[in-house]
Amino acid sequence: LLVAVNANDRQYFSHQYNVLPVAATKNLGVIAMKVFADGAMYGKGNHFSRNAEDVVRAVGSPEIPSAALIQYTLSTPGVTTAIIGIGHIDQDKNRCQLEQNLAASRLAGLDAGQRRDIEQIAARAKGGRTNYFQQEADGLSAPQKTAVSQEMRGEQRLARLSWQTAYAGDQPLGHYEIKRDEETIGRVEHHPQTTQTPFTFEDVLKDHRSHRYRVVTVDVSGRRAASKELLVPAKD
Repeated sequence: LLVAVNANDRQYFSHQYNVLPVAATKNLGVIAMKVFADGAMYGKGNHFSRNAEDVVRAVGSPEIPSAALIQYTLSTPGVTTAIIGIGHIDQDKNRCQLEQNLAASRLAGLDAGQRRDIEQIAARAKGGRTNYFQQEADGLSAPQKTAVSQEMRGEQRLARLSWQTAYAGDQPLGHYEIKRDEETIGRVEHHPQTTQTPFTFEDVLKDHRSHRYRVVTVDVSGRRAASKELLVPAKD
């Protein structure tokens, strides 16, 4: 999979939280691109390169070291390798983009705190608004295409809920809470959805009354996004 992954990713619809987990589940190698946001980290405008003057030949900057951006991308879980532009070749290794790229790639991985520090550094470029090639952020989403049905299985009345995956904001998805009449009655762990087979939850009802359900997305930071209300009518 070839996909853009850089240190401003979390300011957009996040590829590292929505795309890479699916690739990992399908056992796909990931080639990261747009590490420098096609040069937008270093002065180029927010548009695709069309002319010679769009080529950025600088090796980073004191404010935004190129090594930090490379380390961020290569330390992103699921990334196998990266395609990085080589704007300038020089006999002086300190001015040679190829030498600098290779040196940065050999450094050890980053922990979560170091990655957040680099995100703050990357945000200095255009206030973080560099990834013109990436979908705008919508924040944490509710589960998609929620539905509910009921059936009798022998003497047992069942409500069966189904939904398609939610989408992460700037934190990974955690799980789904099931609410009946505003009371939490269950939990389903999130996993990357690689087919159209929906997530499901079955609730055994011990009465014949109507009930109202919601499926709530919960990310790892505890934020929530609830689905629309789903009605199970009373059973005659």
